[in-house]
Amino acid sequence: MLEAVKKEGDKAVEKTQKRIAKELKSKKFVSLDDYIIERVKKEISDILVAKFSFLVKNLHLEIPPAHITADLSLSLFDLAKEFKQDPKKLAEESAGIINKSKNDFIESAQAFGPYLNINFKKQKIYSLLLKEVSKLKDKFGQNDLNAKKVAVIDYSGPNIAKPIGVGHLRSTVIGQALVNIYEATGYRVIKDNHLGDWGAQFGKLVYAYQEWGDKKKIAENPIKELNELYVKFHKEAEKNPEIEDKAREIFKKMEEGGKKLINLWVRFRKISIAEFKKVYERLGIKFDAYLGESYFAGETDKIVEECLLRRLAPTETAGKDGALTKASEEKKLAKKDPETGAIVVEDLEGLPSFLLRKKDDAGLYITRDLAALIFRVEVFEPDDILYVVGDEQSLHFRQLFALARALGYIDGAKAKHIGFGLVLSGGEKMSTRKGTLIELEELISQSIAKSKEILRQKNKELSETEIEEISEIVGLGAVVYNDLRQSRQKNISFDWNRMLDFEGGSAVYLQYTVARINSILKKVIQAEHQGQSLPSRTVLDVPKPVFEKESEFALAKKMMFFPLIILEAQKNDSPHVIATYLEELAQLFNHFYNEVSIIGTED
Repeated sequence: MLEAVKKEGDKAVEKTQKRIAKELKSKKFVSLDDYIIERVKKEISDILVAKFSFLVKNLHLEIPPAHITADLSLSLFDLAKEFKQDPKKLAEESAGIINKSKNDFIESAQAFGPYLNINFKKQKIYSLLLKEVSKLKDKFGQNDLNAKKVAVIDYSGPNIAKPIGVGHLRSTVIGQALVNIYEATGYRVIKDNHLGDWGAQFGKLVYAYQEWGDKKKIAENPIKELNELYVKFHKEAEKNPEIEDKAREIFKKMEEGGKKLINLWVRFRKISIAEFKKVYERLGIKFDAYLGESYFAGETDKIVEECLLRRLAPTETAGKDGALTKASEEKKLAKKDPETGAIVVEDLEGLPSFLLRKKDDAGLYITRDLAALIFRVEVFEPDDILYVVGDEQSLHFRQLFALARALGYIDGAKAKHIGFGLVLSGGEKMSTRKGTLIELEELISQSIAKSKEILRQKNKELSETEIEEISEIVGLGAVVYNDLRQSRQKNISFDWNRMLDFEGGSAVYLQYTVARINSILKKVIQAEHQGQSLPSRTVLDVPKPVFEKESEFALAKKMMFFPLIILEAQKNDSPHVIATYLEELAQLFNHFYNEVSIIGTED
């Protein structure tokens, strides 16, 4: 039966390999250089290069603060430092040369201390921007910067035989956001759900099932009942510690291939994945593979042996005179403790010692994780591997990556731990063992129920069918966005009033703004069908769109930065960068909406 699970994984891997190979041949990308914002940056760069004869790279343009009357601001601190220039003088000279030069997009430039402030030829640049947005539609913001790269993103990773808890919500939501962001910058992404489906905890679960399991109850509500058995095991173990040894014996037999035990485990696994997929479907998430720890369990002995045989080169330190001296002699990467027989790695890259195998020969998840990492590198040949896992696992990943480096497996791939803070309940971390875990489905249900309450209060004309449909969208959005709008490094908790706030800083505010925009478009389309004189639905046919109000310029300027925002979010693995941008964009749109009469427009 374990072989059947392996074959299932092999099929998913083969299918994913074919998809990636096909996508890598595709040339359907939006060129970053074609965006208006990049063309402006190039224009400024070309002018500075012609004047100062030094190469200008990575210009960082910003929208200046409200008290500065300019379209863009460019800090010259880094540039001045790199070329040993006075930043204020550099700004003055740069402004002078820009004002004297002929260019396509820039009206004028002014020095403001070490900053270079730029004013656009507004009518021209914003007309081009709107044509760009209309042409690219949903692809606006995407780029080809990473067009030939492959990334493996490991996210969600729930444990089988347990419900997906709120703790796994963060990995799931942040991971999927990073998939979207990486794909938007040209990456071909492999979405791997590395299930917690092997290890000593399954010895505990099987023991609990054999002792207290009720087949009828499990058939009716499998995940809930299996989880309760696991919780019960830990409560009983506090009173009767010897059952821990019995559970370890069971898992040892599972590792040795005990058929009845493995069959039971396979059943738990199938039930779990079916339940997980229901939640993922609701969130709009689909994985390429569910390669859990069990897929790599058979490789751990080979890896441990490799670690025992590998010798590390002596380290060197530089003396005061700069001469290198040996700081240590050659040593083994791992060694066997003569008393216990455990396999240990000591003093690797200055990290705390850690075990590769326990004294009872039971495998550990660091060896299974290493097997998974090696597999990903050799089979998918990725440029990047992202592990979207909580910050509490930071040391584990530092040890894992150090081990992989020592064995020479990640020289060509960049492995990164994308950590995040805890989800708190009443100010405390949730725990399956203590029975304090909140299920993700329960949280979503709470959010939908609260959305219904608000909708009934605010929109009494809605039918019950409409309320059901809208509350599902609003409730799910609130749960997902509450996570994404905050820096992933922070702990999060659930404040329903803030999550469902129509005024700002929430999914509901963005959804409300989108509904308002769609309402405008719907009215325009209806009016056109009725023969009324209204503007075209696309600016591609409008030779010269008219801008009059400052709110129009502010909105267009903000839109222009979207491609750079996506790049910043990808570079820093920070989805909240996009969330912050979208809230600001929505505020600008709503200000524009309140100031400009759209339907009454004639030209």
